[in-house]
Formats: sequence, structure tokens, C-alpha cells
Amino acid sequence: MIAKVCVDLPAKIVDKLYDYLIPPSLEDELEVGMRVIVMFGPQKRMGYCLEIVETSDWDQPLKPIVSIMDLESYLTPELIQLAKDLREETATCLIRIIETMLPAALKSKYQVELEVKDAKKLVAELQPYFSETPRRLLDKELETKIALIRKELKTGHLSQHIRIHSSAKMRTVRTVRLLEKETLAHTNKQETVLTLLKSKPLQEMAFSALVREAKVSASVIDSLVKQGIVDIREDEAYRSLFSLNPPLNKEITLNIEQVAAYDKIMAKIDSSQTFLLHGVTSSGKTEIYLKVIEAVIAMGKEVIFLVPEIALTPMMVSRFKGRFAEKVAILHSGLSQGEKFDEWRKIIRKEVPIVIGARSACFAPFTNLGALIVDECHESSYKQEDRPKYYAIDILKRRSETHQSPLILGSATPNIETYARVRRGHFELLELKKRAGAASMPTIELVDMKQEFRSGNTGLFSNSLKTKINETLERHEQVILLMNRRGFATFVICRECGHVFTCPECDITLVYHEADHTLKCHYCNHKSPLPKVCPKCQSDELRYFGSGTQKIEMELAQLFPLANVVRMDFDTTRTKNAHEILLNEFANKGDILLGTQMIAKGLDFPKVTLVGILQADGSLYHPDFRAPEKTFQLITQVAGRAGRRETPGHVVIQAFNPDHYAIHYSVENDYHGFYEHEMSLRRLAKYVPFYYLTQILLSGPNMRDLFIAAKAATKDLKAILSEAVIVLGPALPIVSRIKNRYLCQILIKYKEEPELNRALQTLVEHYTSDLIDLAIDRNPSLG
Repeated sequence: MIAKVCVDLPAKIVDKLYDYLIPPSLEDELEVGMRVIVMFGPQKRMGYCLEIVETSDWDQPLKPIVSIMDLESYLTPELIQLAKDLREETATCLIRIIETMLPAALKSKYQVELEVKDAKKLVAELQPYFSETPRRLLDKELETKIALIRKELKTGHLSQHIRIHSSAKMRTVRTVRLLEKETLAHTNKQETVLTLLKSKPLQEMAFSALVREAKVSASVIDSLVKQGIVDIREDEAYRSLFSLNPPLNKEITLNIEQVAAYDKIMAKIDSSQTFLLHGVTSSGKTEIYLKVIEAVIAMGKEVIFLVPEIALTPMMVSRFKGRFAEKVAILHSGLSQGEKFDEWRKIIRKEVPIVIGARSACFAPFTNLGALIVDECHESSYKQEDRPKYYAIDILKRRSETHQSPLILGSATPNIETYARVRRGHFELLELKKRAGAASMPTIELVDMKQEFRSGNTGLFSNSLKTKINETLERHEQVILLMNRRGFATFVICRECGHVFTCPECDITLVYHEADHTLKCHYCNHKSPLPKVCPKCQSDELRYFGSGTQKIEMELAQLFPLANVVRMDFDTTRTKNAHEILLNEFANKGDILLGTQMIAKGLDFPKVTLVGILQADGSLYHPDFRAPEKTFQLITQVAGRAGRRETPGHVVIQAFNPDHYAIHYSVENDYHGFYEHEMSLRRLAKYVPFYYLTQILLSGPNMRDLFIAAKAATKDLKAILSEAVIVLGPALPIVSRIKNRYLCQILIKYKEEPELNRALQTLVEHYTSDLIDLAIDRNPSLG
């Protein structure tokens, strides 16, 4: 038998499957999807067995597989085929795509081990390092002698071996089991241990619990083991996931609109129909999801449920755990490697039928999917910006077709292209036009900040918003404030010479962070202390311009000193479980929740009756054709956090350009009006949904060489693609240098283009080099 193996080397030149002989001793053990160790050239490498066939087309003797790393397969045939398809579409190495799909714990680590072959001839300077052992890992100490080591490797005095380590570690617990029930103990402490074990239904306890409850040392139990009275075994145990939110099971009777939506979904539960569940904020979309999931798992099938942010996961998990108990696995980037590995194995082992998580959960290894659900489907966080670039909703659409199960997309503000598919008959529309229960839509007040400035108010808060916050706090209700920019000041400038502090590695200004008095780059994470004087003219006339969440927090402390303000942005949520801790703090004792876009959707706090949106038009004039749509979505979503129960809600929107159509339609809560307006503009500009877009992003250390390659690539594209295709560029993106690598982009607009995949593969093969990198994005408009 022959195994076709994808070797763990992310290089285009070796991006193919290699044939290896399966030794007779491994034929019954090896399964498709398992990790194996193989000899690749002179070195051992990890690889994934992606196919098992009878014969090989290779006419030379095949190397055998060295060993198998896994006891179970972690890749399903569906995911393997999906990985191959993504390789063709994104021109990304197959191993990179597989690593993206799987938990990081399954990625192997390689260490170089050096062995002395001839100690007498080994250069004297290296001999002390091998005085105690002929084998030693190439560590930091030895790396200082790397030039000498290379010479000795060439002469044969040293040889090198590759050690392969897996990060995938199973957690185990020690269990003490009673063997001889009638045996008399020799000491009082032993008698205490035996009495405890006899009181348990299975006469066994976890070792740590037994030591703690019996108040004895480990040696007491060890002596019982030696006497044959008890034994100790190692049992595999999953890691417990941290949660402050208890399971919440609130059964809700569906209203007429919800019943109609549910019935339409269930009527096509055995098809690959895509539904758009378009409901206003707080219309009860989650309860429909739960009812559908309940029906699907009753049929013995499985469900993937995506949420856009880690911040939403704890609240949603609480609802799911309350309804489905331990039938739920969780997958998102906030988990540790071990936790994510455990959750993946629960799915592989068929121990759970439901997975809830962020973008990466779209690759959950289910084999009998009955429904796929995406909450807040308009969110750009479903798009991965790192390579390989993929869009989770596209992945789920393919899986929906494979399993003939429905895909349900839910949102109050769906993307323009999603709603266009409804209009064209590709998706089925389900509408929820009213809020569930007794809740009503909040009243919205629009404040022109130009008028505030003219009247003498130069602060960040309008007089109306300050008054409303004060009144809300006096009623012991809660406030949410959105400021979609973190940090304290967006840039620092010298008033004497005009010098602006910029990142040394990126073409972008540094943002001042008051908390640690540093200047930070939000692209490459460069960080430096704020100097006391200008580095150019030595003047101390440094001024801060712009504002972020830190500055807002400081002003809130001055305006409302008794209020408990919880700030939630990238800086405060870096640590593990920080999202859940902050949301729990706000729910239990917070007065004001201040944050960036991560607080704008999905959160449900009964006591929130006021929402304030600062600089609502701040993102309107970014060089992005989707800027108005993103602004409309953000305002509408965060406004929907107010008044979600019986108490009416109020929203204050602050803007310097209140007459912009995106703000106008969001104030009116008029999605259809915004859709028609935006479609008319995109039709003229030839953007989605009238044209598909593909972006080619080239990067390199030298601007001139980069543009020469980009111009040649553009010429090749035009030669391969049909005349109907529009090729734009090369041109500089918004930020033209990141981490000391210059960037330029080529944009392709097309309606149908059968030669696109071939053209992209050609570009990758011809223009990727050690100096120039080329990345392909099939959904650039979603970033």
C-alpha cells in the first residue's frame, strides 16, 4: 500500500504529494488524515497522509514511512478536499492551508541534534560542549559557534539529526482505585483513605481529591499501592474551559414572525438552501437558531455555529450550555493550544454534535452536518487576512452543498452583496421586522458636532450626551459608548518644526498610549517611549491630536467621577479570558461600557438604556468603497444595544458630517433605503455585487524591484485573461510599507473568468522569490 504524504515544508517547489511505502506493520494502523514521520531527503519530517492507494506512478524505489504520530485521524476526507481546492484558488502551499484548519497543537517542532562522529579530530573549541555526551541539541549557546559547526559538519567530524516534537499533549489525571475491599489498613491515615474510597460508587477517586479530602500525604497512598490494596491509573481528561457565565436556559415562546421563519427553514432542512435571516436588533434571531439546532441534533446530525468575535462567545456559550449541556464544543483563538486540541478531539470522537466559535470553527471536522449558522454574517472578522486568505462563509457554503444541509445567515445589517443574492433569487429571505417581547426600537438623536464647537463646546462629548449619561446613571441604568479607535492620541506632532512621529518600519504615524506613556504602531506592534523633546529640533512643544478610547476614559473620569467605567478594546483584552472578565464586570457592577467595534454587536445587557456613538463618521472617508456600508452597519448595530427589554432605549449619534447618506439611513433604521442608494453607486463604479474582485498583493524590501515585477505581472495577467476583465494597477495600498517591506497591489474586476485560477498560479510561479512575496485575496472587499 502507498501513502500520499503532504510534507511539512511550506515551499512552492515541494508543494505536492509524495509517495511513501506503508510498511506491513503499519498497514492496519495508518488512516487518511494522520500525521506521519517520513524521510525527506536526508532529514526526517512530519507530514500528513492525505491518500492511501494501491500503486504508485513513481518508477524508483519508495522510502517507507518511519512512524505514525497519531492514534486517531484529525483530518476528514471533506477537509482534505477543501484544502486542495483552496490551494488552487489562493495559490497557497497545501501544508499552510492544512495548518490553518487544524489546532496549532498539531504543528510539529523541529530541533537539530548534533552528534560527534570523531571526537579526536573535532576542533578544540567545540570539544568542551561535547565532553559529557556525544549528542547535544543545537541550543543558543552552540549557535554562537555556528560557523565552526558548519565546517565540522562538512568534514564529517559532526553529524546532525532532526528531532520532531508534537505540541499536542493529552491531559491526564491520576485515579486511585480500591482493589481489596476487605483488607485491614495498618494505620489510621490508611484507614481514612480506604473509608473514603469505599464510600464512592466505583470505589475510586482522583488522586489529588483523595489527598485533599483525606488530609494525607502522597506517601500514604503509595504504601497502599505497594501492598496491593489500591492501584493508580492515568486517565485522559479534557481541560476545563474558563467561564464566569453559568448555563442559561431561558425557554422562549416564538412569536408569529419567528414561527414563520423557523417553519421555512425546517421545510428545507435536507437541502443546501441558503437563508438570510434579516431581523432588526433584538428581534429574537438567537432563539430561532436554538430551535433549529434542537431539531437537527434530534435527527442525529451536527451543527456549526459561528459568531464574529471572541467577546460574543461567552454569552452565546451560556445560552447553548443551558439548552444543550455538554453537547457543545468551543473553538476560537482565545483558547490555549491544549484547550483547542481537546475541543477538536471531542468533535473527531463524535462526543459533541455542536460547535460554537469564531472564524476558524468553519473547519470543524464534522462528518454529518445538518445545519450551518452564521450570526452577524455581515462582520468582516469572518475574513482571514493572514495567508491563506479565506472567507468563513464561503467555506460553510461549500460544506452546506457537500452535506445537503441549510446555511443560515443572520444579521440586522447584511452585506450589500448578501442582500443582492436574495434579490436575485439565490438566497431565501426570512424577515423579523419587530423586536421580540415587549421591547421597542430606541429613539435616535443626531448631534452635529460642528454646532457644538461653534457654541463653545470643544470637548469630546456633546452637551446632550453628557446630560443623557447623567440622567441614565441617576436611574441606576447602564450606558454603552462606542469610540472606534484605541489609544490616547492618533498622532503626536512638534509645534515648532512640524515633525510627526512615525513608525520606523511602517509608513504610518505612531499612536500615543497614555497607560504606559508609549508610542505604538498598530500594524507591526513597534513600541517606543514617548520622548520629552522633538528628535529633530529638540523642542519640548509636543502636542497630541486625535482621540481614542484611553482619552475618552480619562474624560469620563473627570465628568462622572463616581461612575464605574469598563474599557474594552484591543489593549485591555490581550490576556486570556479578558473579554469574559470585562463583560462580567460590566454586567454586575459597571455603569459605563466604553469600547471599540468589539462592543457593537451581539451583546445583550437588560439595564443598558443609553448608547452614545462618538465620531460616528470617523471611518467614512477611508479610501475603501465599503466605508459607507461599514459605517451604516456599525451605527445600526451599536444602537441596537439600547432598550432591549421593557425600558425604552435612547441613542445619541455624534458626527461632524451628519448629512451623509450612511448616517441618515442609520438614524432612520432604513436598511432598504441604504441598500438601494449603495447599489446605484456600485453599479456605476463596477464594484461588488456587479463585479467580482480579486486582489494580488506583492511585497518586498525594494520599492523599485517590486514595481518592476508588479508591472510585468500586470502585463501577464492582461495577456492571459479575457478582454472583458478589468485589471487595475499596480498601485500603492493605503499603507505602502509594513515591517520594512514595501507593498503594491493589482486589482482584478470580472464577472466570469475561467482562466483566473491558471493566471494566478502563473503569477505565483513566475514572480514569487526570496525577495518578493505574492499573496492572493479572492475577497478583498471584505477586509
